[in-house]
Amino acid sequence: MADQQTENQTQEQQEAMQAYERFLEEARRDPIKYAHHDARAHDDEALYRLVANHGMEWYGWYWLLVELLSGRKDHAYDVSDEFGWRRLARDMSCMCDISVEDCQLFIIELASMGLVSREHLSEAHKVVIRRILIDAEKYAEEVAKKKLGAWKTNRKRMFG
Repeated sequence: MADQQTENQTQEQQEAMQAYERFLEEARRDPIKYAHHDARAHDDEALYRLVANHGMEWYGWYWLLVELLSGRKDHAYDVSDEFGWRRLARDMSCMCDISVEDCQLFIIELASMGLVSREHLSEAHKVVIRRILIDAEKYAEEVAKKKLGAWKTNRKRMFG
């Protein structure tokens, strides 16, 4: 009897782990509801250099990019072709008038300063901000834990 109970608990744990992994994978693909914005971001060396070299307009563009990336399902912009660059410039133009050429210059400058992932840009031709990926992972874990709690509650109701 004790062996059967232990086996049932192990099976329940495995099912819960599988459910959690499924919820986590689903949540990773979703836009996040918030992005980390440190209250002392203005003290960041790279952001300071961005303002010193290009003014507050580019600082605003950077935070707009953070918001746009946070709201995308994959938290990235594919800029492997002209269409990708045009899409990014168009999305950024919701709040500012930016040409494709200025958008490219802006992103390349961000990458040189480490504000955008150089590796993602050069290797995968994607505009990615690592802090957004970190925020997205934390958010996905929170969502998956909540869904797992609901899943466990529903199982208890159904199976006692």
